[in-house]
Amino acid sequence: MDFNLLRLCVYLLFLSLCNLVYLPYACAADKFVINHSDSESDRRYQYTYELLDLIIQETNADFGDASIEVTNLVMSRNRIFKSLQDGQTINVMAEASNEEWNTKLIPIPIPIRKGIQGFRVFIIKNENKNLLANIDSLEQLMRLRTGSGSQWSTRVAMKQAGFDVVESAQYDSLFNMLSKGRFITFGRGVNEAYQEVELFQKRYPELIVDEHIVLNIPLATYYYVSPTKPRLANRIKVGLLRMIENGKFDKLFYQWHCEYLMRSQLNKRKLFKISNPLVVESQMTSIMGKDFLFNSSLDASSICQKYLKP
Repeated sequence: MDFNLLRLCVYLLFLSLCNLVYLPYACAADKFVINHSDSESDRRYQYTYELLDLIIQETNADFGDASIEVTNLVMSRNRIFKSLQDGQTINVMAEASNEEWNTKLIPIPIPIRKGIQGFRVFIIKNENKNLLANIDSLEQLMRLRTGSGSQWSTRVAMKQAGFDVVESAQYDSLFNMLSKGRFITFGRGVNEAYQEVELFQKRYPELIVDEHIVLNIPLATYYYVSPTKPRLANRIKVGLLRMIENGKFDKLFYQWHCEYLMRSQLNKRKLFKISNPLVVESQMTSIMGKDFLFNSSLDASSICQKYLKP
């Protein structure tokens, strides 16, 4: 056989192996292509981007170099899902768990936000703060019209529970709709509400975070990877487990979230819970167990002391 042809065959075989398994130091650099935020105001994914960067650093010795690229396309969640399936436009995203994504993509079922986005506090207009202060039951809470993104899994859970849900596909417009009184409550993850109120403060100075109620909707954020990129999925899982074991994961998590966990004082609020048909709670704990999830009955200040800088 011609030597150059033989060399080409060996090279093509080598590339094929790189797509199937990880070879330390040998294969071409991994390329993670992630989603673009919905708008310049949307900062929901910053923590997941930083975590992914640390996962890559943690696995360099095993998997070799890698890069992260943010697509320049702003896509709806449904379009992102389709793009993840073929792995062309993006190949990884951190997203709330749901059955379709779990079956048609590669999930890494480690809840990277420890379930805190399932503790929903309400952004409201200041004029309605006494209204929520007097809520004593889930039934009373459900009588208040509430807002949600049209493709959010929490929308499905709230509608199934009996909430009157007003929807919008546009992230920014939900805050405008709340300001105009289209709905009274706007449930946001405890990791989202405070920074969003601060971000929109100039446009909507009347918006505040309610101090009295927390609605628990089981929710987990997983990294989802295109089925065409199993190597990337394996790398994320290896890196996550390693960071959890060596403490780097908790350090990043609490440095990002302690401010909001302490401000929210979840352990002092009236807590109501509804089910989420899109989330399998046993899956949330299948790898790390229940103790990995944040316990809202605990005092966040005592937990955060060891992670916050003096």
